[in-house]
Amino acid sequence: MKTLSPLPELIQRAFEPSHRGVVGLVDDLLELCRNQGLQLDWQDQQCRFRALGSAPNELAEIPLPKSVFRALLARIAALCNERNPNSVSPYGGEGELAAATNPPTTFRVAFTNTPAVQRLQVRLAADNTNGAKAADSSE
Repeated sequence: MKTLSPLPELIQRAFEPSHRGVVGLVDDLLELCRNQGLQLDWQDQQCRFRALGSAPNELAEIPLPKSVFRALLARIAALCNERNPNSVSPYGGEGELAAATNPPTTFRVAFTNTPAVQRLQVRLAADNTNGAKAADSSE
């Protein structure tokens, strides 16, 4: 029987250099987010990440150049603007993006990509929850 890898190991694999570059990195991270939301930020030469959910989650880190993390955030902005033109700035915002995961999935993202702060939060969009809203927009 095959056991699933823990989240830190899966994230570490996503960040391993490959011929797919930043596009592949973002694709791999979005594939992981199909099962649970993720929060990532960059501090002190580290990409810090944790799973989002009802239970408290442990923060883990991966060494990563700031330029790679900022490129990841720029790719997120491009995907949001591909779905809804001018919905976010390259420096941040909140929006949705469609990913070519299997099956195709829509994600809700919030991110900041400034010289001082780099942060990303990814969750499944409400339309991926079998007709139920993930969050009531009137709250």
